[in-house]
Amino acid sequence: MAVLNFDIKTVTLPSGEESKAVFLTGSIDASTNQTFEGRLSDILSAGTHNVMLVLTNVKYINSTGLGTIVKCVDNFREKGGDIKLVGVPTKVIALFEMLGLLALFETHETIEAAVASFGKKAAKAQAQPTAKFPIQFKHPITGMGLNISQPGRFKDPRSGDYFSIDQNGTIEFYEMSKVKMIEAKLPADLDFAAGLASLAGALATRLRLPADVTSHIQRGLTDAAAIIRKHANDANETFNVLLVGDQDKLQIGIVGYGNALNFRPDDAGLKALESNMDEVKHQVLSTRGYLLTMTKRVR
Repeated sequence: MAVLNFDIKTVTLPSGEESKAVFLTGSIDASTNQTFEGRLSDILSAGTHNVMLVLTNVKYINSTGLGTIVKCVDNFREKGGDIKLVGVPTKVIALFEMLGLLALFETHETIEAAVASFGKKAAKAQAQPTAKFPIQFKHPITGMGLNISQPGRFKDPRSGDYFSIDQNGTIEFYEMSKVKMIEAKLPADLDFAAGLASLAGALATRLRLPADVTSHIQRGLTDAAAIIRKHANDANETFNVLLVGDQDKLQIGIVGYGNALNFRPDDAGLKALESNMDEVKHQVLSTRGYLLTMTKRVR
């Protein structure tokens, strides 16, 4: 059974207001999620509206935990406060990047940087939208109409889904309850394609994705294995694999810190990946390390 430990400290913000730094150790998943949400709710109920979640020692967050973080951030912002994330591990940053959740959170490397950012809140609010508001649109699942007067992060009261609208009018929905995930850590010198193909196939079956989508994903994993074998030169190097899917798509995120994923944008191996996947993205992460993301969508 997963364990999540809390160490909560009081921190004074530049305004003189008290905030809480919540140091977490362990995992945020189905077994710890209720406790996690309860502790943050207690802080908010006690009158503290600004919190820093220190995730340095969090080893795992599943879709349930991610959804709860989104919900808690929303609750604190409704009270005029905020939750900022500190020391987010690279593989969690990679997961946020894959799910498009970085637009919902503010992340910092240190508590000092997070504390200072609270003093810049007013300056950020001065940015003017480039799209014409109010914006009216239909929820992509329920078909119900929504009317949004300004950029920001919102919760649909009927479906419970969270979504954001930026200054350009771009809309992103976050249906975390429908996301399924698998995580694996593997050595770079291992031919992992067959095992991961089986995992991806099982996830695709659970999501009821079409057989042709599953086939392309499995071939993409074979091509990714070839790239990693080509560039890895340390038998001790490891990497993390994130399989993230819903009813519309399946994403594969491969996170590494060494040479296995350190290659040029014009690497021939990327072209092979693009023949099977709808989107292939290779990037250097802000924390450190590299992220190779492959996405296959249901057409």
